[in-house]
Amino acid sequence: LDILPIGQFEENSYVLHDNGHVLFIDPGRYYKKIMECVGKDEVVDGIVLTHGHSDHIGGIPRLKTLLPNLPIVIDSREIPFVSGEKPYPGREKLEPITFKKQDFIELGTPESNELLEQAGLKAIYSPGHSPGHTCYYHAEDNLLIGGDLLTTNRAGVLSAPMKEYTADMPKALETAHTVLKEYSQAILSVAHGGEVKNALQEMEKSEWFQNS
Repeated sequence: LDILPIGQFEENSYVLHDNGHVLFIDPGRYYKKIMECVGKDEVVDGIVLTHGHSDHIGGIPRLKTLLPNLPIVIDSREIPFVSGEKPYPGREKLEPITFKKQDFIELGTPESNELLEQAGLKAIYSPGHSPGHTCYYHAEDNLLIGGDLLTTNRAGVLSAPMKEYTADMPKALETAHTVLKEYSQAILSVAHGGEVKNALQEMEKSEWFQNS
C-alpha cells in the first residue's frame, strides 16, 4: 500500500497493490503521481472514494482519459453533490468538478462489493463531514483509511475535521468516536496529516472533543 501525501494541503492518496492488481483510493488532484506508482505489469481495477470533495477526486477526469472504463465507487449519498445536482450542505456553490451519475458505482452493489473484497477493504459508513462519507479498513495493514473523518495538525496531533468544509460537525465527531471505538487497535490514516496510533485515546483526551 503506497500512501502519497500530495497537493497543496498534502491530501493523502492511496495506491493499493495486490497480486498484479491496483486500486486507487481518493486519487486527489495529481493523477501523474498516482500513475507513477503503477507497475508496468499491474492492472488498475478501479477507484474507491471516501467522499466527493474536489481535493479527493479532482484528478479523476484525467485518469479517465488514460483508463476510460475504470469503475469509480462512492456512497450513493454523495452522488447528488458530485453530479452537480446541488451543493454540499452548508455551501452555496456546486463542486468545481462534477460528473455524470452513471460514472459511479454505488457502494453496496455486487460490483463494488467484489472490488472491495478483492482489495481486502471493508467500507465503513461515517457521515458528518459529508452525507455519504465512508472510511475503509485494510485488515492486512491494520490501517483505517479515514478520509476527512478527522485531521492532524502540523505537529501530527489529531484534531477535528476542517470546520469550513464539514457539513455537520457534531455528527462528524460522534461518528469519528464511534468508528475509532470499533477499530481502536487500527492505525488511523487521515487525508490531511500523518498516521495516528492510539487515535481513540488521542481523541478522547483532546479539548476539542471534550468540549464538543
